[in-house]
Amino acid sequence: MNTYESVFISAPTVAPEAHEKLVSHFEELIANNGGTVLNTVRWGRRQLAYEIKRFRDGIYTIYEMEAPGDVIKELERQYRLNESIIKFLTVKTDRKKKLIQKGTAKRQAKQEARQKRKARKSSDS
Repeated sequence: MNTYESVFISAPTVAPEAHEKLVSHFEELIANNGGTVLNTVRWGRRQLAYEIKRFRDGIYTIYEMEAPGDVIKELERQYRLNESIIKFLTVKTDRKKKLIQKGTAKRQAKQEARQKRKARKSSDS
């Protein structure tokens, strides 16, 4: 199975309860068709870079999932059919690369923290 990230933007007029139903519906769709949702991130309401379907902002939701290609086709078909979804994008990701990037970021953060501590110690002396 491949790893994918899928983001969809729903209209800002969608009620919070209705948006949660959308999120759970898409998670169930992925799971019922042989996929696995690894992570769901709700960015919430954000301003759009440009007007989409006469909306200036939207509610963002991102899925990280492992799934076969036919699940992605069905997911995108459901996105198109749902009138609450104003925009979506699904991309194939490399999970190993992402884990390496996370590890590198953690290492860099630790190095920066050490440098700050050394700088404080030298300024105290």
